[in-house]
Amino acid sequence: MDLFDMDESELAARLQEAFASMTPERSPRAQAFHLAAALPARAAARDRDGQPWTVHLDDAGTVHATAADGTLVMGWAAVPQAVPEVLSPFEAGTRYRPAAPAVGDQATFDAQTKPTFPFPDDDDLEAAFDHTPHHLADLTAAIAELRRQWDTADVPDRVEQAAVHLRADAPQVPVLTLNEQEQMWCNAVSCGWVRTDAIVEAADPVWGVINRSGYARSSSWIPRAAAELLAEAPADLPGFLRHHLLDNEGPVDLVAINGPEGPLYNLNSGGAHRTHLCRILGLPWLFATQTALITPWEMTRKIKEADHWQGLIDHGLLHGAVDRGTYMASLRISHCPAPWMLAEPQIAAAYNAAYERAYPGALGRLGVPTHALTDATAWETWLLTPAAHAPARGLRRLLNLLLRTGRDAARQP
Repeated sequence: MDLFDMDESELAARLQEAFASMTPERSPRAQAFHLAAALPARAAARDRDGQPWTVHLDDAGTVHATAADGTLVMGWAAVPQAVPEVLSPFEAGTRYRPAAPAVGDQATFDAQTKPTFPFPDDDDLEAAFDHTPHHLADLTAAIAELRRQWDTADVPDRVEQAAVHLRADAPQVPVLTLNEQEQMWCNAVSCGWVRTDAIVEAADPVWGVINRSGYARSSSWIPRAAAELLAEAPADLPGFLRHHLLDNEGPVDLVAINGPEGPLYNLNSGGAHRTHLCRILGLPWLFATQTALITPWEMTRKIKEADHWQGLIDHGLLHGAVDRGTYMASLRISHCPAPWMLAEPQIAAAYNAAYERAYPGALGRLGVPTHALTDATAWETWLLTPAAHAPARGLRRLLNLLLRTGRDAARQP
């Protein structure tokens, strides 16, 4: 029988049978070994040199690193070779390869150690707040311009008008989650000034509408806070901002989702009111802690997602391999420069649009045509249209199955 005419499940069974004698069950330590072996492929997919980093890795896998520009990153790595994955979410884009010293032969910690969750302390936060004074200067200048344009009595109406425009021009996107079930193999956090217009989700999904009980924390907080901010004397404004962005309740806490030319942000665990306020007022910068969204190694979804993933691969937007079952499909991921594209089309399209607003032309430079960015239907249609360089469907299916079964066998101890 022609292999191309075989039922896929039968073909997979034949191939699995051929490799059966080579695939004993993998031990936990072997899993760590194979994770370390696979990581270079993720690094190799990044085609630009990032900035130099100074890195300290302790015996528990805890990472403390500082970039050449002063960015502080801390986190945890399950194996030493995962250290670049701790740093890459805070590079200038996902295509940048951190210039970090090799630590694979230096570290001796047990690869199966439990995760640690380091977080910036007060001294780290103070240092990051003060490290780039031009951000605070830009922020005070923007507030001064609003004060010049808005009369005190008009602030509530102006805030509402600004919120209406923001809802129309830059609606919030859904929270991005990719594979919460995956066993953690690294984590990363940083702190510093972020572009306010890159924050695309803020817990309460309509700009200017905050659903909290009590007058003090409801939507009415926003115009009252705006009036207080604009009434602050210029000489006192830097101290006022420091108090409310750093000292009083701590910084806004975000999730950083790095993309090809820079990050987008979701709100993480605190700061919805301040985020809504700063976005509605159009302020340029916000001080925040940032926990990285780590692109998973594997995702499992309903079978219909397999074609979407294969479309990403065929269009050069994903390095990985699709494994199709009868009802479910799984994806093994080496690299995806725009990780939200791994999500279902409605979510991916929303993030595509948000990314284009924050980084105009960036997805076009990645190879996505403008017409595919208009909505979920256009995105899905383009994704499912075979790319000119993609292999024929039958051959592609055979190659994927051979790659998958052979890789599974080779990874076993």
